[in-house]
Amino acid sequence: MIDILMSTFNGADFIEAQIDSILAQDFREFRLFVRDDGSTDATLEIVGRYCKADERVRIVTDDLGNIGSSRSFLKLLELSDADLFMLADQDDVWLPGKISSSMRKMEALGESRKSGVPLLVFTDLIVCDENLKEVNGSLWKYQRLDPEICRNWLRLLAQNVVTGSTILGNAAARRVSLPFVLSEMFHDHWIAVNVARSGVVDYLSEPTVLYRQHGDNTEGAKNFGYRYASQRLSNPGRRYSFYKKAGKYFGLSANRILLLKALESVKRLARR
Repeated sequence: MIDILMSTFNGADFIEAQIDSILAQDFREFRLFVRDDGSTDATLEIVGRYCKADERVRIVTDDLGNIGSSRSFLKLLELSDADLFMLADQDDVWLPGKISSSMRKMEALGESRKSGVPLLVFTDLIVCDENLKEVNGSLWKYQRLDPEICRNWLRLLAQNVVTGSTILGNAAARRVSLPFVLSEMFHDHWIAVNVARSGVVDYLSEPTVLYRQHGDNTEGAKNFGYRYASQRLSNPGRRYSFYKKAGKYFGLSANRILLLKALESVKRLARR
């Protein structure tokens, strides 16, 4: 059984296409848990219709209100008790066979390792515009990302290459990702680093998601180049307090994390 975890916020424009693409997967042994983070549009009404039509779709309710996307996803992860979990964004579209291909990779990873080892699989994505017209066939190429970074947790801490909407993790990966200590960190980055630090993160080069870009993306796909890199590196002190907290948690100095981040940015600029 897989728990698919979706946090929503004012996603009425695109959520039907996403849920349809999940329900159409050839692997059907899953539960789709949706936690709404305070929508003021018809998101909950739409999800409610799916709940009535398919018992696998379930709404999670609590009294936390709007806590932000990352905390909302980690709250869902706390509630999950399945052997495997996936994360789903409200505005993407899953390609056919997404679950099955990730499952095969996960099974291959598990064959050569003891049970209880944290395992995480992620994939590439196709960058699309609001109407799902392709912008670039590979997010990794578009952003000059090297998925091999996932094999070194220090490099991964400095430069996240794991997109949450593509991941499949096991129960041990969930265990090492909780509790969520650094709320300033994106949820997928947090999960990926903690799994890489104590287990294994691996990837599929094939895209499994249409990554829809629109005006309200929480963290969209930016075309990585010199201008973008200079903007990101121009004021490292802006997030210094975060790096201090991250360093304390991971046993590193803030300056070391900043240096690692700068080195990874230079490597990205040199990558084609």
